Amino acid sequence: MLKDRVAIITGAVRGIGLGIAKKFAENGCHIVLNVHPDQSEEGVKKAKDIEGLGVTCMSVGADISDSKQVADLVRKTIGTFGKTDILVNNAAVAPHPKSVIDIPEEEWDLVLAVNLKGAFLLCKEVSPFMKQAGYGRIINISATSGIAPTIRDAHYNSSKAGLNMLTKDVAVELAPFNVTVNSICPGIIRTELTESVVPPGVDKTEFFASITKVNIPMERPGYPEDVANAALFFASDLASYVTGETLLVAGGAPLFRARIPE
Repeated sequence: MLKDRVAIITGAVRGIGLGIAKKFAENGCHIVLNVHPDQSEEGVKKAKDIEGLGVTCMSVGADISDSKQVADLVRKTIGTFGKTDILVNNAAVAPHPKSVIDIPEEEWDLVLAVNLKGAFLLCKEVSPFMKQAGYGRIINISATSGIAPTIRDAHYNSSKAGLNMLTKDVAVELAPFNVTVNSICPGIIRTELTESVVPPGVDKTEFFASITKVNIPMERPGYPEDVANAALFFASDLASYVTGETLLVAGGAPLFRARIPE
């Protein structure tokens, strides 16, 4: 579905980002894995694994909250492949929940810088190349909490709500150039990151079963592949007339669930 396309995927060293990278590679897409500079060694290893799927893959360390590093990331992509067809803005930080009065200013700034500003900078850098080519796919990985906020997560929720609006803004601007821009809002996805919040001594499978039974109509967590399948749709020609949309991949959340006492 994506043969010989080129995709930049941010935050791609593990979890949802890595899942999307593998899914795209399985469908013939060449991959640029963006990782934080501190993860460069791990990024190189993951790139070699993905190349085993028969595509070209390179890892580029860049802090996406830094405009110069973002420009360098895109420049390296163009220098290697001559184009960039797809951008997946996946990188994000999610500090432990805390009340708005307890959020340090520097933590607020970090979350907004990575989760929202980073996506803005990437859109800004790739847009001229996509407009010139008359083709492009931008996919922003948001969250259901950007639509129905979770408690004690004001900075994270605000960043994801902003990302949903950025999606619509950029979609309208780039639509005349055959560039689509859509966002995916995952719900509870079982990854290394979400597993890290499981209390010590608690079985991870039982933990996710308990929270999803109450919060998710499908009563199970999602997995990176669930999000990757949605991203593949948006990146493919199947979604060529779909832009500015926000797709929930959340097992039915945050639909209202009226529980009748048994």
